[in-house]
Amino acid sequence: MSISLKHQMKIKTQYENVKGFNKASLNTLIRKLVDFVDDELKISKESNRELSVLFTDNKKIKELNYKYRKLSEETNVLSFPQNFLIKGINKKTIILGDIVISLEKIKLEAKLQSKNFLDHFTHIFLHGYMHLLGFNHIKRVEAQKMEETEIKILSKLAISNPYIK
Repeated sequence: MSISLKHQMKIKTQYENVKGFNKASLNTLIRKLVDFVDDELKISKESNRELSVLFTDNKKIKELNYKYRKLSEETNVLSFPQNFLIKGINKKTIILGDIVISLEKIKLEAKLQSKNFLDHFTHIFLHGYMHLLGFNHIKRVEAQKMEETEIKILSKLAISNPYIK
């Protein structure tokens, strides 16, 4: 499925081994979240941009986590930034990258942490998207900046600080 609305952002979504989730609702949610984050972070809307999102299960994300990070464990999100510019006839498209989300893992984490599923999903998607925008948490100061930005954006969506235990 492909979502392309305002701001010249094309979002390609794919669902693999996913049952029990409303795909249309998730597609709408990520579209709104991308638009909101872009506005909050003052991301230029001038260029065509493309993002791919794979929604999957724990088994698939564990395989990908091992293949690309040599970690043999499930995770809730993986981000693969590309920032690759494609020049076509009369237009340029920036390929931001790929986000892989285990809906199974997010559902389990939300239950274990007594969080609303959509709130937790929003945070995890936001986290993955921010990686594509250049944020990371390798160094302490970078992690702090990323967390502060996530908390600020989530608070504007009426979602509480996910880093408070």
